[in-house]
Amino acid sequence: MTTHPTYRGTILLLMCVLSVFPDSSAGKKPHIVLIVADDLGHNDVSWHNYQILTPTLQALADDGIILEQHYAQPKCAPSRAALLTGLYPYKLGRQHESLPPMMPTGLSTKFKLLPQFLKEGGYSTHAVGKWHLGYCSWDYTPTRRGFDSFFGFYSHSEDYYSRQSSDSSKVFNGYDLRENETVSKEGAGQYSANLFSDRAVKIISSHSTEQPMFLYLAYQSIHKPIQVPYQYARMYQPYGKPNKESLRRGMISALDEGIRNVTRALNSNNMLQDTVIIVLSDNGGYAKGSNWPLRGRKNSVYEGGTRTVALFYYARLKKELRGRISNSMVHITDWTPTILNLAGVEVNGTKFDGIDQSLHLTAGWPGPRNEFVYNINDALRITAAIRVARWKLIWGYPEGLTSQRTRKETRLKYIQSYYQASKADLLYLYDVKNDPNETRNLAKTKKGVVRYLKGRIRSILGSGEVVPPDTPRVRLRSLPARYGGIVSPGWCTAK
Repeated sequence: MTTHPTYRGTILLLMCVLSVFPDSSAGKKPHIVLIVADDLGHNDVSWHNYQILTPTLQALADDGIILEQHYAQPKCAPSRAALLTGLYPYKLGRQHESLPPMMPTGLSTKFKLLPQFLKEGGYSTHAVGKWHLGYCSWDYTPTRRGFDSFFGFYSHSEDYYSRQSSDSSKVFNGYDLRENETVSKEGAGQYSANLFSDRAVKIISSHSTEQPMFLYLAYQSIHKPIQVPYQYARMYQPYGKPNKESLRRGMISALDEGIRNVTRALNSNNMLQDTVIIVLSDNGGYAKGSNWPLRGRKNSVYEGGTRTVALFYYARLKKELRGRISNSMVHITDWTPTILNLAGVEVNGTKFDGIDQSLHLTAGWPGPRNEFVYNINDALRITAAIRVARWKLIWGYPEGLTSQRTRKETRLKYIQSYYQASKADLLYLYDVKNDPNETRNLAKTKKGVVRYLKGRIRSILGSGEVVPPDTPRVRLRSLPARYGGIVSPGWCTAK
């Protein structure tokens, strides 16, 4: 897919920025707080579902911008890779599923990450919460990838109280919490949304406002396991033992309270007026009804798996630009070039798949994006999905595997080529402007559109930019039992 030009460096952009922020100091870099929720669904926020209690997110949305057409990857690690590189995961080898804790790989060190750019631009950089971009080599870990500090866990998920990480193998199990590169026992038994919010508050409260700050706050909420203090579940089910759904919704409200504490800390340290706050989910929800009325869930390229909750807040926006609902396309890769432009950080010719959205967000210009790639993945079975304007084509299987199967079993059962997929009618065309819930497959009636979009996918496949999914076999030397029960780096070489 072609790289779109940005507005960086133009006199017009400078004039627009000065007009948008007339009361800001010339040349002052904003603080940036990038908040990532895990598995928060389309129907899991108050502006889509009045039954959900998220007053902090609602307040930020009411005074900021709701991004109704924000898209991410179908699963956790691919989205985080796209977010911090500004590149599609099919160029990174991270397009397939998530990154299991026993797999000896991570986000390749060949790629420069957002915090590295910001650090070079004078920012202090901090990461709190879930990493999930590789840890088998120390070189994959946050403090080797541009963050001045890290407080959180390396792996994919863990118990919200004990910090024990495990996976479906039932072999991998270990304690996972680090302060920079040292194992931490801080907040033993404390609920993780509160623990991570407390650390974010500590970072903000001790920060000198003279230096711009970048805080990457990646909560594990509301990823499995379903755990939350009962006081939050009682908000949805006052009597009796809380059921699974009231617990899940309680996790959302606990997350919202944590974000409230972060915004209060920004205000107390006189930083809120100068802070860009971005909140997004890494993919769609996994629970029944969590993405209603969108079709699909996490691990699919249907809208329910990829169209995610997101908002943008900046107190220095003009009054007439606040409280907007944007229906322009924004892709998760866009945040790296957008943040770098807002921060005034030069990238020295680095090319991104993301498009700078700063004028759309801060000056009300029309959104610059008209197309994006949902994913291209041929591991085990093939999936390619693209959107151009109102049209979305899925070529292959829309949803990922939902159970464990060996590679041999999968390859025997599923179609392995795009040619075979076409012959087997594994083509889905949706007009997502008029049919956002993907109820009508138009592939047989809009054959010209299908040919055009298939041609776009073929051009990407033939460009040489699609790298094989980086999915080496798991290694037993990853097991925490070999490191005193601790999830530990040092058992692979970074690529």
